[in-house]
Amino acid sequence: MKNKVTFILFVIINTLAAYAQNNEVNLKIFDNPPDTIPKIFAKELISIADRYEYGLAISPDYNEIFFTATKPGDGLMLTRKLDDDSWSTPKTANLRGNNSNEQEAFYTPDGQKLYFASNVNDTMRLWVSLKENSEWSLPILLDSPVNNTRVFWATFTNNNTMYYSNLSNFKIYKSKLENNQYKVTENAGIPFGMHPSVSKDESFILFNFRGDIYVAFKNNENVWGKPRKLEGLINTTEFSETCPSLSPDEKFVFFSRYNDLNKKSDIYWISSIIIEKTRKKFIK
Repeated sequence: MKNKVTFILFVIINTLAAYAQNNEVNLKIFDNPPDTIPKIFAKELISIADRYEYGLAISPDYNEIFFTATKPGDGLMLTRKLDDDSWSTPKTANLRGNNSNEQEAFYTPDGQKLYFASNVNDTMRLWVSLKENSEWSLPILLDSPVNNTRVFWATFTNNNTMYYSNLSNFKIYKSKLENNQYKVTENAGIPFGMHPSVSKDESFILFNFRGDIYVAFKNNENVWGKPRKLEGLINTTEFSETCPSLSPDEKFVFFSRYNDLNKKSDIYWISSIIIEKTRKKFIK
């Protein structure tokens, strides 16, 4: 009888331990960060098997994450850090409140504005929402020439210059903030690529092209230099890598790799040391 009770207790303890260990994957998503070998980010919470995930954006205070997912999930997804340092189960963000198609949300550097893409008459445009008492306001359509064509995926420098994807010609464009408005748009001067992620000091920019992640650096004339494939293990020959983004402190690069079930994508992260390695190799 004693041996039987001991065995039952052993099973219960190990079951509880296994449960705690499995949930640790979801609770401490920024623990055990990668070096120069990519890792799946937030497995089972954000990166789920047999689903597309891309377009990760982390709030400057590391308390909120937006990403885009499809099936299960419906476009723009939101998870928030809870009081016990765990993270909420991601839910459809539904920022517009009418179940519109929404995708690819990104923060301004101060975390007080959120830009995302959503359809207007079946055409993708940029919307903006304001932070109000820890929640996001009902978004408004961005009043700017930026929205004169199909666009998505907007990221920002410290002075709020916007780099975004222009879908009319599949090029990277930019617009400077002037008197709190994006009055003028122009080609960013990068010969190819989409899904830009610009550094806050505008010294480098990441983007993808034909299934690889590239970087371009500003030269002494303040012009973007020749794009280079990122060094290291971020790009593979077997799979496509797309949709790079930066952590708020720019210590990590996030990207999607299409090596999940049924050729779908998971979100990976890797140390941004690879950017400096690429710079040292090509910039003399």
